[in-house]
Amino acid sequence: MIFIATHGFRFSGKDPIHTIKGLNQIDYLIAILETKQIATVVVGTGSRFQEMYDILKSAIPEGARKVHAIFCGTSDGLEEDGVTVILNNGRQVHIEDYAGLIKSRCFNPWEFIKMFGDNVLFLAGGELMLALGLGDINEKGQLYEIDPETKTGRKIS
Repeated sequence: MIFIATHGFRFSGKDPIHTIKGLNQIDYLIAILETKQIATVVVGTGSRFQEMYDILKSAIPEGARKVHAIFCGTSDGLEEDGVTVILNNGRQVHIEDYAGLIKSRCFNPWEFIKMFGDNVLFLAGGELMLALGLGDINEKGQLYEIDPETKTGRKIS
């Protein structure tokens, strides 16, 4: 099985971290993940993704591999206005001037998630869900089961 946990509600600004509500959303996922046999965890490089890992690691079997990947999310953050991106250096750019995953034709998100094998948990942001074409089910702080063969996903939290 392949799973994606999306980050919860977060603050705005440079390399944003979770709000209390967002931390509670992630905490809720522990009970679900305890029933899975996760072999690899792929973690975005922004602080909110490390927060997710720190909260969820009690549900991850000892010895599971941890991999960091920019494709799961970086320290860059889309502001609440939906058009401003705060870069990791604090600069603000308009979304039209930001070449993220969903604009990259050379990135194949389905091949990316398949390359880690089975029993994988991705701690990611909405951009990965959008790149996979799963924007219609994407919500903050949720857990999804992903099927790369049918290129579908379903919320399980």
